[in-house]
Amino acid sequence: MITRTEIQQELQSFLPAGQEARLGAYFSLVERAAHIGFWRYDLTDQSHFWSPGMYRLMGIDPKDRKPDNDWLRRQLPPENQVKITEILAQAIRTRSPFSYCLHGVSLGPLLCGIDGQVIDMHGEVEIGDNGRVTALIGVCQNITQRMRDEEARTVAQEQYRVMTREASDIIIFYTAAGDILFASEALERILGRGTNEIERGKFFALVHPDDIAEARKLSMIPRRGQTVTATYRVQHRDGHYIWLEVVTRTIYDDRTGAVRNIVSVSRDITARKEHEQEIAAARMRAEAANQAKSKFLANMSHELRTPLNAIIGFTELMRQRILGPLGNARYEEYADIIYQSGQHLLDLISDMLDMAKIEAGKLKLNFEKVDLPGTIRDTVDLMQDRADAAGVDLVIEAVSPLFITADRRAVKQILLNLLSNAIKFTPQGGRVSVAVEEHDDKTRVIVRDTGIGIAADDLKRLGQPFEQARSNPFLAQGGTGLGLALIKALSESHGGGATIESIEGEGTTVSVDFAVRPAARAAA
Repeated sequence: MITRTEIQQELQSFLPAGQEARLGAYFSLVERAAHIGFWRYDLTDQSHFWSPGMYRLMGIDPKDRKPDNDWLRRQLPPENQVKITEILAQAIRTRSPFSYCLHGVSLGPLLCGIDGQVIDMHGEVEIGDNGRVTALIGVCQNITQRMRDEEARTVAQEQYRVMTREASDIIIFYTAAGDILFASEALERILGRGTNEIERGKFFALVHPDDIAEARKLSMIPRRGQTVTATYRVQHRDGHYIWLEVVTRTIYDDRTGAVRNIVSVSRDITARKEHEQEIAAARMRAEAANQAKSKFLANMSHELRTPLNAIIGFTELMRQRILGPLGNARYEEYADIIYQSGQHLLDLISDMLDMAKIEAGKLKLNFEKVDLPGTIRDTVDLMQDRADAAGVDLVIEAVSPLFITADRRAVKQILLNLLSNAIKFTPQGGRVSVAVEEHDDKTRVIVRDTGIGIAADDLKRLGQPFEQARSNPFLAQGGTGLGLALIKALSESHGGGATIESIEGEGTTVSVDFAVRPAARAAA
């Protein structure tokens, strides 16, 4: 217990020389600031001494009343009267310090006769020269408000505990200084830890080293109405780490604007993080497998193209009899078959190579002004022999002069694939046509045929690499399903897309859009 004498000595120790006269003023300031009062009871003459702070504490004016045993006894509830008498008697008998918390004290008229106060008392005995106890000295402090605050805090904590008992998230209330006022039961369930393990100075030792910077974001006090969010790992008591998503919000005093409390809500997102990691790992594996496939296709395509070009070139020399006749009509037939087969394989390999480049993201487009009607005419000329051989009428519908900004090679490749498919799957006597439509935001190329059409179930799958119509009786003619996939990918690279409409037994219409608006219009 700190006595009046000790406080006086402490004050005196730092007073400048010559300022001893101000000791009383300093002492009075201490009493006021701490809401305390000092007292002394002389056992020899039954007299009482009270400091100014003691008079203020008890609510009486020293001019009106001096303390006496009877008055003091009346200010205490009966149970306290008996108890304090026993405590003081024991202190005198044992010559030991004493303390007691007085409940239900009635204060004097200066404090409007307030009842039910709580006074905390600490004291000790004074020993005279004769070796006997001559006096009792002590200090009193009114702790009523503190007790009420603590009681209110206890009630609030119990209310929080009831409200958050079944909550799946960790809910923690902090003071502005970072002291924990309350933590929900989820803290133990999720982290296996108590509040004493996460208090100031200990918490960051539990955060994963890689997440320290993220966790320190919560050190910032959010402005009114704002929140601070952080995601980091915290070590469970058994050693493994738990992913937490933490949101903090500051509670302000409406009257003063000062920070009252900070509330944080921590959600266990470990399962979500693990799922995200699994998805990321699966995506990486898929991308690696896709890149490996694309690399394989590209390498194989290059390896196959070289001998095929030689086969086609030499076969063409034989067909044209550059070095003389073949000597046998069957040889000429065989040369034609070799040439057609080689040309077909080269087309397939070219499609595979282009598809591999697209999937690998290595297809480079050179955008320029392209004469669309002229490109259509050139492509139709290339496919005319194939159409004639199949007995299919290949026509260009009325197309106005039009220039678009696009990759010339890609446009031609789209047209070649469209016409090749249309001719391939149109029976003898059928018709394939090419048309162009202009819209405000796109230019559309339309290829129609009167072929066998596509079943509704097959339409859903077409456009994916290596997918074909299962019900197609012309599959014997060859094909990998890459044609439509290439058309779709190349048109999308131009900001457009491809759509297919078909009626089984009547024909198919493929529309390819170029989102790039016409760069210029030629004169009609």
